[in-house]
Amino acid sequence: MATVSSIASAIATQLDALSFVDSASADGYLPAAASVTCVAFVIPFDQETTSDFEVMGGTVTLRHILTVEFWTQIKTGATASAMATARDASALAIAKLITMDGTGYDLEPDIPFQERIYPAPVTHAGVPWFVTSLRVPVRNEVTA
Repeated sequence: MATVSSIASAIATQLDALSFVDSASADGYLPAAASVTCVAFVIPFDQETTSDFEVMGGTVTLRHILTVEFWTQIKTGATASAMATARDASALAIAKLITMDGTGYDLEPDIPFQERIYPAPVTHAGVPWFVTSLRVPVRNEVTA
């Protein structure tokens, strides 16, 4: 039986395989090094969980919306490249997650993915970043 934490880790593993992602983690939420271009985090903030009241065969299906954040550094002279990464991150991640569905997580097809790019750059550790937020719908079953 998968837990939400194990699902988050499985998603981070898939995001880490994307060519534009320097690293992905379900254990952090802020970039640690200014030397990276793009990092991804599966964060617990704004997570949602719903369930049906109906118990089928001793199990309950839980539906979760997990939040992934892509932090793309805005490097001097490379703003256009950073903007492209911020814009494309979610679409590339969605394609990867759909392709790898069932490898430690199960996507919930009745809930859409949702992307939001923060309205302005975020400064962290003196470095400007574009932050792209992707809401990822997943489900798991738990024993009632």
